[in-house]
Amino acid sequence: MTTSAPVPPAPRRLLTPSLVFVLLVVAGLSAFVLNPRVQRQMGMSMSGVWFVDSYAVLAASDAVQAGLDPFQPNPLDVIQRPHSYSSWWFLLGELGFTRQDNPLVGGLWVGAFLAAGFVLLRPCTYGAALWGALLMLSPPVLLAMLRANNDLVVFVLLAAGVLAARTATPWRLVLFALGLTLATGLKFYPIIAGLALLLVRPPRLMLSAAALTLLAAGGVLFSVRGDLRQAAIPAPDSVHTLGAPVVFHDLGWIPGLTFGAGVLLLIVLALLCWSRGWYLRLDEARGDGRDRLAFACGAALLVGCFLAGISHAYRFVFVLFLAPLLWRAAAGSFRSLPVGLTLAVVWFDGLYCLAANVPLSPAWLSDTLKQLWCWRLASQPLVWVAMASLAATLLEMVRAAWADGRKEFRP
Repeated sequence: MTTSAPVPPAPRRLLTPSLVFVLLVVAGLSAFVLNPRVQRQMGMSMSGVWFVDSYAVLAASDAVQAGLDPFQPNPLDVIQRPHSYSSWWFLLGELGFTRQDNPLVGGLWVGAFLAAGFVLLRPCTYGAALWGALLMLSPPVLLAMLRANNDLVVFVLLAAGVLAARTATPWRLVLFALGLTLATGLKFYPIIAGLALLLVRPPRLMLSAAALTLLAAGGVLFSVRGDLRQAAIPAPDSVHTLGAPVVFHDLGWIPGLTFGAGVLLLIVLALLCWSRGWYLRLDEARGDGRDRLAFACGAALLVGCFLAGISHAYRFVFVLFLAPLLWRAAAGSFRSLPVGLTLAVVWFDGLYCLAANVPLSPAWLSDTLKQLWCWRLASQPLVWVAMASLAATLLEMVRAAWADGRKEFRP
């Protein structure tokens, strides 16, 4: 009897896709940090000042310590912004953090966000590594890091919950609920990410997990309702924006009509996408449960923030929740459509700024506002298509949860 020779193990690659992903992001971020000119040309410069949003939070906390009303224009902030979030942030002052600690606080927020992004995306191929790096280095994400916006903290808390709930066991779902509840207490809107719990199966576990999470997060939101009423949330009017009302605002519509019009138009477009099958199915049997939960969280946050009003484009950091499933589930010729559309949505405004900041002629420079108006009208259809597809995905998720629930509880 002859014995076959042992098969030697495949050589381990030194540059794995995950390592390439990290190296690309670190290199791109370093180039951005060290080149203020690029920051200005991409329309993000804050006059060379970093972490202005974490500074605003610390300034509000300092105002409380000084006996001032933080929900009024704050003389301690560099641009006198009133506090726009919950009073939970004032715990920073009670822990001894002040405006002088802003480089540390802002740096910790950015560092935690990068770590969460690296773990969450975990590319398995070099193509996925390049795709993930382009998302992590997209202008909205760079804007969030440059400003150290507290959406980074929301992302970290939700990412921790998603990573913990890689399987739908009760205790893991408790960890997800904890992350969502903390994020809701800090910034109000993350409660809508609880919609992702409709993915949980069996339906009995889905109902109990959703009910308990809603009870916890809703109780926290109720406890900070006074802060929500006082919060001044200004609507930006610049290139790097996100929101359904943007197109109606540019067309000169009355502000009171934009919300209803945005909701109605998105419903129509979502139903069209759903009827045509232009969405991702988040069935339990498809792919990694963590990827599906992350996608549902990201879709709910993006669609919710899109409908709520005009906000800064750093809300697009939640696109990173979509990336793992979007790359893995979209196969063959279909892959280029969602992947390309996502890149277009997050990169187009930054590329426009780069082009507009090249002084081609005096006529171009004197007509900046008109160019911006035309650009936004031309680029908004891409954003609407992307949001309609996400809304259709959520619609299918709700339909599937309803259908499975009826089967489970049918007498």
